[in-house]
Amino acid sequence: MGRQEDTDSNCLRRIVGVKLTDRHRLETIREQCGMSSLELMVRRQTVQWMGHVLRMDEDRLPRQGFHCSLARSVAEDGRTEQLK
Repeated sequence: MGRQEDTDSNCLRRIVGVKLTDRHRLETIREQCGMSSLELMVRRQTVQWMGHVLRMDEDRLPRQGFHCSLARSVAEDGRTEQLK
């Protein structure tokens, strides 16, 4: 999430009117804006999406894909690689 966090913090600093050289902590700026961390927002959306998929009928493709596992093989040197 490195680049996304950087972009997010730059946008928040610009909204609040704080320069990077002012050395304000990002947590303080988030509190001023009433925002949570980008990682937390992504996790919330992921859990919300998973709940949506789990409420789907069993015959729906997203639900089937949620419960499937990818086939894997072991290479000659012992590495696990994904089958295509």
